[in-house]
Amino acid sequence: MSRMKCSERLSLLSTAGLTALAMLMAVPGASAQGTPPPPLNFQLPDGYQIPPADQPCILTGERLDLQCIIKNDPDAKRIRAEEAMLEAQALAAAKSGKLDPYHQVETLGKLEIFDPNLSVNNNVACSYCHDPAAGYGNGASILSVFTGGSNPGSVPITVHGAYPNNRIAKRNPTSYTYATYYPPLHYNQSQADFYGGNFWDGRATGYKLQNAAAEQAQDPPGDPEEMANPDPACVVWKLSLSNYKFFFEQVFGVGSLEINWPSNVATICSTPKGAASLGGNPTPLQLSTSDRTLAGKDYDEFGQSIAAYEGSDSVSPFTSKFDYFLAGKATLTTQEQNGYDLFRGKGSCNTCHLDGRSSTLTGGSDTGQAASLQPLFTDTTYNNLGLPKNVKLPWYSEDTPDQWGFTGNPLGFGFTDEGMGLFLDGYYGAPPDLSWGVQLPQFEGKFQTSTARNAAKVPYPGFGKAYMQNG
Repeated sequence: MSRMKCSERLSLLSTAGLTALAMLMAVPGASAQGTPPPPLNFQLPDGYQIPPADQPCILTGERLDLQCIIKNDPDAKRIRAEEAMLEAQALAAAKSGKLDPYHQVETLGKLEIFDPNLSVNNNVACSYCHDPAAGYGNGASILSVFTGGSNPGSVPITVHGAYPNNRIAKRNPTSYTYATYYPPLHYNQSQADFYGGNFWDGRATGYKLQNAAAEQAQDPPGDPEEMANPDPACVVWKLSLSNYKFFFEQVFGVGSLEINWPSNVATICSTPKGAASLGGNPTPLQLSTSDRTLAGKDYDEFGQSIAAYEGSDSVSPFTSKFDYFLAGKATLTTQEQNGYDLFRGKGSCNTCHLDGRSSTLTGGSDTGQAASLQPLFTDTTYNNLGLPKNVKLPWYSEDTPDQWGFTGNPLGFGFTDEGMGLFLDGYYGAPPDLSWGVQLPQFEGKFQTSTARNAAKVPYPGFGKAYMQNG
């Protein structure tokens, strides 16, 4: 277990510039309507107030009625409204006929990211877990506080008395921002470390497309806890029904989505992944060899276009105050400079969250010359900070079958999230490079160093934001 290299109380690089953000828990305040929140056995983050609309959704034991949250939470409503607005903007741009090929691919990715119809129940878009207003991370305050930032997926759980009452991811989602700059996962022999990949555990290796962000985009649509499509081809079928089908074929070729779908495609594609009726078949749609190949090509292009949008100036612009500071075009305030001195000095943060300049932890001075004018504020490696198990995560309680016969976490509270160790040990299936398996003992419990860019970006003052994989 490596020691903590950067204070977890320090969050840097909001879009307004470089800031030091305290993350100490504080005494809860009164709600906006003067009604106190229900009794809690933990302290709420400083400035956070439980919205009145959410109070009926809080169960005993600091649990949430997730269906109530999905319906009533103000952040959930805001995110859905943002999705609809951004989707409409992208569709108007697609129909304008004014986009060059470069921006066509980006715009297609935008249409896909904000489309809730690509989930099994047509109710969850990628952006539901990656809110632009929250730095493309979890955008629902109540989830950060009560579920460690993990988000409910497309499938409700209707078994009487079940908790949680919605399938839910086991981790706080990572941010999209600057993720396209992470290289495909590889093991560096001289450094004895893994670099690159995507997700907290590196399982989106990017080995096939040589693009880790594109592979990451392909995972949630088929994750039973998230968008829950039972077959990758179901996403392609949904694309063929979308109001931007014409645009997909404009980008990737006429006839790209012309597949001979079986008569039961609607039935299969409305059945959540993991349903007992599917018998564990990862491709239950009966397609001809040529149609399956075409669907696979379409699904790769789906991921690639999402990655194109994530790498666009809309998502990863390198226009923070710190970027201008590196370029000599801005001056830090006294508070910002103090935070930066801590970040590169005693806090030793920039030994992992690389800032493009030198560290002064072991003495010496910063020359002021920037080694990189586009620092990612991560070295993309994997570390163990010794975070304890967060027993508030609803996923730990998803240990009994739902109405589809699916059990998300059979081990219940006996499950230990080993991060990259899960990936190397075959939790998601064999890793693509079988030689990586020998590194398992050194990488159990290690998680990717997330970028500190946009870490402090929030939709409004008082927003509660979860950090790290378990909130």
